[in-house]
Amino acid sequence: MSLIWSPKSSIVLAYLIAIDIGTTSTKALAVDAAGNVLASDQRFYPTHFGSGGEAEQNPEQIFEEVADLIRSINASLSGLQLEGLVFSAAMHSVMAVDEAGNPLTPLLIWADTRAIEQAKSLTPHALLLARATGTPVHPMSPLCKIMWWRERNPTIFASASKFISIKEFVVFRLTGLFLVDHSVASATGCFDIQNRVWSARALDFMELDPGRLSQPESVYKTVALTKAALDALRLPQAKLVLGASDGCCAQLGSGAMREGDVAITVGTSGAVRMASRFQVVPEKAQLFNFILDDETFVFGGATNNGTSLINWFQKLHTNAAADLSAFVAEATTVAAGSEGLMMLPYVLGERAPIYNAEARGAFIGISVAHSRLHFQRALLEGICFALKDILETIAQNGKPIDRILLSGGITRSAEWVQMLCNVLQQELHWREQPDASAIGAAKIGFRSLGWTWSATPPVMHRVEPQKDLAHLYDPLFSKYKQLYPSLNNLSS
Repeated sequence: MSLIWSPKSSIVLAYLIAIDIGTTSTKALAVDAAGNVLASDQRFYPTHFGSGGEAEQNPEQIFEEVADLIRSINASLSGLQLEGLVFSAAMHSVMAVDEAGNPLTPLLIWADTRAIEQAKSLTPHALLLARATGTPVHPMSPLCKIMWWRERNPTIFASASKFISIKEFVVFRLTGLFLVDHSVASATGCFDIQNRVWSARALDFMELDPGRLSQPESVYKTVALTKAALDALRLPQAKLVLGASDGCCAQLGSGAMREGDVAITVGTSGAVRMASRFQVVPEKAQLFNFILDDETFVFGGATNNGTSLINWFQKLHTNAAADLSAFVAEATTVAAGSEGLMMLPYVLGERAPIYNAEARGAFIGISVAHSRLHFQRALLEGICFALKDILETIAQNGKPIDRILLSGGITRSAEWVQMLCNVLQQELHWREQPDASAIGAAKIGFRSLGWTWSATPPVMHRVEPQKDLAHLYDPLFSKYKQLYPSLNNLSS
C-alpha cells in the first residue's frame, strides 16, 4: 500500500474510496473531501486464456481483492470517516448468475472472442445496432456473448437468473441489488443510449427478457450497503455510488473534457476518446458512443493490443526486460523505424477501426540484420500506429482535435511517450496523478455526495514531437495502413 498522507490531527475528516476494477488488477484511492489522495493500493489477479478464444477470470477472486482493498485502506486511515465507495470498472465483461447472485460461469472479459459466429450473424444490422446502442458489433460485447450462451450452452442460458458484469457482481454483493450504471450498460451492446433503457432490438437478438438484466441507473445513484457487507468490510457506515466505466472515468479523470480534447489511454488495451454533449453518429460502425454521465457521451475507439502485446512478447522472449520502462529502454536503443521492420499488432484480433476479432498480427520486412530489440521497437511502434489509426478515424468523423491528454501505463515510460508523440506528430500532455480512472470515479462520487472538487490541479507534463522524424514516420504509417487490407485474406 502507498500511504500518501497520514492524519496527525484529532479532527475527524471525511473521505471516500474510489475503486477501479481493471482487467489485470483493481486499484483503490482514498480521497478526502478536498480532493487530496490520502492512500492508494492495488491487487492483481490472473486471466485464463484458452485456444478457443476464451479469456476468463474468477469473479469471486476479484470480489475478495476488492473487499480486501477496502478493508486495508480504511484500516490505514483510522481517525478519518469513510463516507462512501465509488466504482470504475472495465467494460464488456459478462457472467451468468443464479437468483442468489452466485456465479454459474466464469467472468468473460472483453478479450474473450469465442462469440465470433454470433457477431458475424449480426453483420447486416451492425450499423443500426452501433448507432442505437453505442457499441459496435464485436465478439467482445455482452450482446454477442449472451447469444453465444443461448446457442452453445442452452443449459446455462436457461438456468441463469441474470447476466451481469463484474461491477454489477460487486455491487450486488455489497448492496443485495442488481444495478448497472448507464455508463457500463452503454458498453454492453444491449442498451438504448438515447432512451436509457435496454434495447428492444438487442433483446430480440438475445431472446432475452429485460428482467434478466440489471436495473439501469444514473452513474450518480447512491445506495446503502447491507449490514452483512458493512460487517465483512469492517465499516461502521458507508454509501455506495455506482460510478461509471473505466474508459469514461479516465476521460473525466485525465481532464480531457474541453471541446477538442482527446484522451489516449494505454494500459492492457488502449483507447482514443473525446467527450461530447451529444451522441456522435459515425458514418460506419467503427467507433463507440458510451455514456459518461447524465449530460455527457464519450466518443472514440479502442484497440485490444496495448501492454498485453508487450506481456505476450515477454513470455516468448524471457531475456527481454520484464519491467515496462526497461523493455522500452531496450527497444529505443534501436533507431526510429526499426530499420525497416514493421508490425501489424493485431495479436489479440482488433476492435477500432476494423472490428475483426479474427484479424491477426504480423511482422513485415524481417532481415538477418534484425535482432530481438528490433522486434521490440517494431512492436511499440505498431501500437503507436494503431492509436494513430483510431485518432484519424475520429477526425474523419468531424471531430476537430485541439489537445491530446495521455493516461495509463504508457506514462511510466518517457521514451514510449516520446515515440507516440513522434508517430502522431502532435504535442502530448499528461497529468502527474495516481490513476485517471480512479480519479474520474472519485469526481463522480464527490458530485453524488454533494462535495466540491477543490483539489490542487496535478502537475501537467508536455512533450513535443521531433519534427525531423515526420519524414520517417509519415510514410511508414502509410505503409502500415496497407498491411491489414493486404494480409487479411492470407491470415483468415
